[in-house]
Amino acid sequence: MFAPLDMHGEQRADLHRAARLSMLHDRVVKRFDKVDHSADAVEMAAAAFVEATHRPTVFAASFRPVRKFQTAAGWTLGL
Repeated sequence: MFAPLDMHGEQRADLHRAARLSMLHDRVVKRFDKVDHSADAVEMAAAAFVEATHRPTVFAASFRPVRKFQTAAGWTLGL
């Protein structure tokens, strides 16, 4: 009965969808860049952890002198 007020509604909707898709694409690309950067940081931290845990460890000499206890019959070590 009445003609639609806006004859270009379908074209405008297509343009709106294309713009939203472009914005969504940009957001996804940014997020992938952030994830990639975070993954690189995790890999570097893991490599540093592996390096720190696999280094040869130097133990300091113990504080107790190394000697054998000799006990006479009936003596105990206090245990």
